[in-house]
Amino acid sequence: MTIRPATHAGSWYSNKPQELSQQLQTYLTKSTTKGPIHNARIIICPHAGYRYCGPTMAHSYASLDLNSKIKRIFILGPSHHVYFKNQILVSAFNRLETPLGSLNVDTDLCKELVKRENPANGKKLFKLMDHGTDMAEHSLEMQFPMLVETLKWRGISLEEVKVVPMMVSHNSTDIDHSIGEILLEYIKDPNNLFIVSSDFCHWGRRFQYIGYVGSREELNEAIQEETEVEMLTARSKLSHHQVPIWQSIEIMDRYAMKTLSVTPNSERYDAWKQYLEITGNTICGEKPISVILSALSKINGTGAANVKFQWPNYSQSSHVTSIDDSSVSYTSGYVTLD
Repeated sequence: MTIRPATHAGSWYSNKPQELSQQLQTYLTKSTTKGPIHNARIIICPHAGYRYCGPTMAHSYASLDLNSKIKRIFILGPSHHVYFKNQILVSAFNRLETPLGSLNVDTDLCKELVKRENPANGKKLFKLMDHGTDMAEHSLEMQFPMLVETLKWRGISLEEVKVVPMMVSHNSTDIDHSIGEILLEYIKDPNNLFIVSSDFCHWGRRFQYIGYVGSREELNEAIQEETEVEMLTARSKLSHHQVPIWQSIEIMDRYAMKTLSVTPNSERYDAWKQYLEITGNTICGEKPISVILSALSKINGTGAANVKFQWPNYSQSSHVTSIDDSSVSYTSGYVTLD
């Protein structure tokens, strides 16, 4: 049996079980979400250090419809260290270690997935992740201890649930849709849940993103006219702008959230891609979100009207007021599938 060690424990989060459990339990119990939300079977949540994003993250987990019938949880995250195209990497470990207990990987399903092919060209759509790549990635690992604590909080045995960690890098639209077709099979099964790991805007020169909009109306106009948003420079006269930079960041993030909330189900994927192209917003989980949107877009008929996005919480690591500042945004979201 191969066990993935908790490689980020002691740095990104506490490696002391009692301390970590108390921290995450506090975040969960203080969440204003009166969860679990019935049929909230997909969540979108951040993956920074818990002291930064933990309270926001907890809103997503408190919403998740964890119950005794749940047998499998898919965890999708972006790749921060390796670039690959048109494939999803799935965990090759049997168990995932956390200071709070271990999660079992659905190794049988992972082996099944790596056999799946793109019907257009016969190429494999999934591949087992090498151990080094897996252990280096934080976007997946940051979900593991929070999931363990939430399972315990809901009174569900860790041995009753299996997980399927999946890493997403760069897919073409066609590949997103091919993978979406496969994931739809599992979305249709109410015994499966999905966690999508994503921070939102990374703003600042160190992130190579300094986009700015003065109002929601200005952003809406840019989207309608398909014109890119302004990029601030050292010469930008911030005093002439309508809102502080941190509020501009929030306008862009909330527009992204609203795009997912109000766009008709069959059009969400394209609207999401258009938003990203025009704003350049550095949403680091945009790729796994795209894969989920592709799967959801294939829900047709009356069921499509019951795919609903909700956003119970939003925060930023700091309030940027200068071109020399930087911040990362965190949002909690959940999707109900009735």
